[in-house]
Amino acid sequence: MKQRFLCILPLCFFPLLVYSQTTLTGTVKNKQGESLIVNVTVQAKGSNTIAGFTMSDSEGKYSLTYKGTADSLVLTASGVSAGKHSRIVPNRPGQVDFSIEEKVMELKEVTVTAAPIRRTGDTLNYSVGAYTGKNDRTIEDVLKKLPGITVNESGAISYNKIPINKFYIEDIDLLQGRYGIATKNVEAKDVATVQVLENHQPIKALAGKAFSESAAINLKLKNSAKGKLILTALAGAGYEPVIWNAELVSMYFTAGKQNMGTYKGNNAGRDINTEIQAHYDYDYVSPIDISLLSIAMPSTPPVNKKRYLDNITHSVTENHLLKIGKDKDKELTVNAVYYNEQQEKEGYSLSEQFLPGNTSVRIEEDVESRTKTNSLELALKLNSNVKDKYFNNLLNIKQGWNSDRGTGITRSNVGDMDETMSQYLYRPSLSVGNNLEMIKNIGNKSYRIFFSTTYSHRPHHLTVTPAGFFGNSHIASLEQTVISDDFSAQIKTSYGLKIKNINMDYGFWGSVDVRGMDTRLTGTDTLGRYVPAADSLKNDLWYNTYQIGVNQNYTFTNNGKFKASLAIPVINYTLTQNDRIPDKFTAYNRWIINPSLTTSYDLTHDLTVSTGGSFRKNYGNMDDAYTGYIMHSYLSLLRNTVDRLFEPRSGGASASLQYRDAFRAVFFNIGVNYGKSWKNLLYGFDYKGIMQVKTTIDQPTESENYGIGFDGSKGFSFWRTTLRVSGGYNESAGEHLIQDNILKYGSESYRAGASIDMTPSSFLNLNYNMGWSQSRSFSKDLPERFPSIRSQNHTASVWLNPARRISINVSGDYRYNSAVDNRNITFFDTRMRYKNGPAEWELECNNLFNVREYVSASYTDLSTYFYRYNLRPRSFLLSVRFKLK
Repeated sequence: MKQRFLCILPLCFFPLLVYSQTTLTGTVKNKQGESLIVNVTVQAKGSNTIAGFTMSDSEGKYSLTYKGTADSLVLTASGVSAGKHSRIVPNRPGQVDFSIEEKVMELKEVTVTAAPIRRTGDTLNYSVGAYTGKNDRTIEDVLKKLPGITVNESGAISYNKIPINKFYIEDIDLLQGRYGIATKNVEAKDVATVQVLENHQPIKALAGKAFSESAAINLKLKNSAKGKLILTALAGAGYEPVIWNAELVSMYFTAGKQNMGTYKGNNAGRDINTEIQAHYDYDYVSPIDISLLSIAMPSTPPVNKKRYLDNITHSVTENHLLKIGKDKDKELTVNAVYYNEQQEKEGYSLSEQFLPGNTSVRIEEDVESRTKTNSLELALKLNSNVKDKYFNNLLNIKQGWNSDRGTGITRSNVGDMDETMSQYLYRPSLSVGNNLEMIKNIGNKSYRIFFSTTYSHRPHHLTVTPAGFFGNSHIASLEQTVISDDFSAQIKTSYGLKIKNINMDYGFWGSVDVRGMDTRLTGTDTLGRYVPAADSLKNDLWYNTYQIGVNQNYTFTNNGKFKASLAIPVINYTLTQNDRIPDKFTAYNRWIINPSLTTSYDLTHDLTVSTGGSFRKNYGNMDDAYTGYIMHSYLSLLRNTVDRLFEPRSGGASASLQYRDAFRAVFFNIGVNYGKSWKNLLYGFDYKGIMQVKTTIDQPTESENYGIGFDGSKGFSFWRTTLRVSGGYNESAGEHLIQDNILKYGSESYRAGASIDMTPSSFLNLNYNMGWSQSRSFSKDLPERFPSIRSQNHTASVWLNPARRISINVSGDYRYNSAVDNRNITFFDTRMRYKNGPAEWELECNNLFNVREYVSASYTDLSTYFYRYNLRPRSFLLSVRFKLK
């Protein structure tokens, strides 16, 4: 596997390196030495075709790349107040400075078409108007068309395959990571430009000292959208069943104040949760918010959620930012989110686990479930972000009242089980946290302090009825209680010094994490009497970690083309485990060094090579420390049996080649990665009846994975077309422990995808997406049972605009899975829009063919899994959207 991977790697990079490029840099100033912002173009001498375009920045600096074989080039600086000035230079890299006498350029009456993409330094400017179609309502609709930018199903935005680290509206981060509120509600017609800020460092005091490979998105609004209240509403109703949809959105944007408020509700299968999902929250150290308990639920299908989401949802958000202080250099931000949802699921599943000795455990489940989500989150932030000083304080409070209920029939070949099961899980949670960070630059030195505290409380209760599967016919029901309390505090200090091209940062830090877990597995017998938990079914565990460390970070840059960052943290790690049921106290102390190195080199202004590598050690995990049984679900009873500290290690390396040519609207990223992990303990499962019981043996184990992937996009002026391609290969290997047998496993997968969006005329828009994958999981110690699984998906959409006020859409979605008998499934939808003044009416029909089930399967040489999920029926929804103000 490794040899094949290493042979492919050079072939992937070589074709991208064999072309000629010339990078020209310089400044543009007037005779008085003042910097000018002008257009700078380059073309081959004797040619009328512009081969490169940029704009000088506020300091008059520019950088421009020419690709071609001409001997001489014509470099031109022009502007309305600067006139037009050209110079002939040889085709070789160098610096060309302009010192010009300003004069007014006489302009003839012409029609100007803005370039779709412009580059100014490290900023790309996408003209929204160049990509907006008649039926693109929100800015997310346009973002999905921009070359180099991708928006996934959750709403997360990436630039050239790397997730963005900030989302701004008029250079202000109002939404603090929940930028779906903006992308799904700000109308495309209100945005002039989408800016991509490459290598964006959000903290201005760290600019030039701490480098970032991530980009940020900034929306530049039209003047008509600034300084006024925008209020829109939507109301809709339909059938089958009786469905409804409602929205109310307000927004207000000025230089000193921003506000966005939303209400959204529906029972029509619209997934509102993606709108309020936080895609980055670097200011907040979030406590662990995962329940150890769960109920059996139907597996959801890999299709658009509107096909199956059976919901009643309400969501309210309020986001307010105010610039305060004498110089308006401080920002006070309040973000509040309330989310209420009831979601029902219905489906069937059949799983079979193959065991050594030609036996198996087969479990059938016919399940209906209902999940109720009720959560409230409030964040209050005070921030000052200027060149030499940074202050940030964030208070975050989150309360949840969530529950899951499930009923169904469970059958198994073990003991001829045929039971009607009832499950109920109540999982409330509370968390409070505060983070404070300050940075001060004095000359070439930087001083930094960070302090955070968090507390969380999670009393979770799971009830299962009946409980005959537990092996005791006198038990009628079981109740598992898990009460978790976590408190953590962290303080970091650092001192930074810059000497020539090297930034050195040294810091001391310490952290305390105190975690308590109290669990009880109790029951009720067939006579209604309470059955207390035996000691083997209880836990009273305090799991505390104390860390003290020294951070060393070294950053080197060479004229901005080569960057390298080396981190060498040295940590003293102390772990204490107080297991009160067996009255056992254990303490461990370890030294940890977790080095990491990243580099990037700009081969040209458009082409960058990046590499990275790291090695990490960890010690302990609370999930591996409790010794009393916990019923995680009615199919899973787990505890830890090996009295040793879990000591995993991992290392990895990656390399990527990134290409971004704004002038030609070409973006490409190809990357490879390798990872390996070592563990001193091997975990697995035994089966006692239908229940999985965790087993652990004192056995070192290794696993490794390889991967290669690429993503590319190209924009064409022809029919306003955007083309995207992607693909990848992954391979992994490791070991399983099943019924005390160690089995080697492996997996490999291939994927490929492509999409095209084009607008041949104002009357027609076409969109097509396809994806293909093939995967195989196998055991190297067992005979191969099954072939590879192949899957495909194809979606197509056509917008027709037969009249100025009327739009008609027809879309289709085809799915293929080779693992099931019914391998093909097709959905069709249609909608019609009619605009009448400020109102827009829409009639929508989903699932035109009334497909009622989705069937899928997966398998390995160790297990098989088949499921069937009930879908939403054909439905019609009539809605009206209008502006109130």
